Amino acid sequence: MALIELRDINKTYDNGQPLHVLKGINLDIERGEFVSIMGASGSGKSTLLNILGILDNYDTGTYHLAGKLIKDLSEGKAAEYRNRMIGFIFQSFNLIGFKTAVENVELPLFYQGVPRKKRHEMAMEYLGKLGLTDWARHFPNEMSGGQKQRVAIARALITKPEIILADEPTGALDSKTSVEVMQLLKQLNKEEGITIIVVTHESGVANETDKIIHIKDGIIGEIEENASHSAWTGSMMK
Repeated sequence: MALIELRDINKTYDNGQPLHVLKGINLDIERGEFVSIMGASGSGKSTLLNILGILDNYDTGTYHLAGKLIKDLSEGKAAEYRNRMIGFIFQSFNLIGFKTAVENVELPLFYQGVPRKKRHEMAMEYLGKLGLTDWARHFPNEMSGGQKQRVAIARALITKPEIILADEPTGALDSKTSVEVMQLLKQLNKEEGITIIVVTHESGVANETDKIIHIKDGIIGEIEENASHSAWTGSMMK
């Protein structure tokens, strides 16, 4: 059984005029895969990510996550699944400006009710893994984009999620830092076995993953196995 199974997923937004965003999506993602969902702006990739992350509901079809049907969950139940199974990485980092790096990383454990001392120890451990021990007491505005994204990755990892959903994780970074972040995600996938799904519009980012799922106009097109990992050219479009 695949970790993620989507069958005939449809989603329409109605802001005065119906907009059919996802049109019968069928997709399986296996445990331990490193995949990208690639498409232009307006292709439906962000809506798909929000459904995978249980941040948004779908209209028709079925979504099974680790064998459980995810459909019309209460906010409490949805939050429970997210906290237990999914780590998020965002383009804009989503760090809290008045909290230090270590406090930002601790936050998911606070919501899980982990005692203060324990969550501080774990946050320092994860910052250490990402080479940020010396930056633990710094605030986001004192860090580079790459450092902020590493803090965000530490925060995503601290709950030991089965899945990481990364929404344009290199979008706010220069190309050298983008390469470093993608190498880091690749390492996490290989060494920790975490299933990683990267949503991107950049072919340079997608080419670093094992499988590229192309989405256009709310429909999944080609699914490209990418065993060789094309060499990163560094000429990523901004």
